[in-house]
Amino acid sequence: MARKALSDEQIEHMRKCFCDTAYELYRSADYDAVTMRAIAKSIGCSPMMAYRYFENKEEVFAQLRARLFHQLADALEAAPRGDTPLDHLESMGKAYIDYAQDNPDAYRLLYMVPLKNGTHSEETDRAQKRTSKSLLDATQRVIAAGQLHGDPVVLAHSLWASIHGLISLNLSNQLTQGVSFQELVPHVLQTLNHQHT
Repeated sequence: MARKALSDEQIEHMRKCFCDTAYELYRSADYDAVTMRAIAKSIGCSPMMAYRYFENKEEVFAQLRARLFHQLADALEAAPRGDTPLDHLESMGKAYIDYAQDNPDAYRLLYMVPLKNGTHSEETDRAQKRTSKSLLDATQRVIAAGQLHGDPVVLAHSLWASIHGLISLNLSNQLTQGVSFQELVPHVLQTLNHQHT
């Protein structure tokens, strides 16, 4: 007897289950330890059935990373506006740091886990571009207000690189030179004020 076709809702539900399970396996071990067989076993289905929903592990993580990038974008877009465009840009930097602190495993998966070819998808790219667009738009507003001067793309990347560097050092337990993460955060954010001309 032919297998009954699944509805779109059932397929989407199973794909979400696979992503959720893959994420929990990743959090409890690491990215390389997650396999399609391990995901299927945790869910309680056969490895063959797993391939009905995803072509491979990379496709699972591509969808998962898209979801996480959208979560990060939500956090950036919800950052308080403040009194000036520069206040808003600084609050977005703080929101980015807060997301990384509150979701360290998610942040590692987004920016620190070396990924193989195929782990990106169109949806992943769209979600990642949403986060970068939020930062770029905020930077452009600061420049338009005359609070900063320069190329908005370069300035936005510089801010992101500075914050990412601090977060990466903290998550890797490398801040051992006598100044804590909590002490460094306001100094990194305040460097924006020193870029006035």
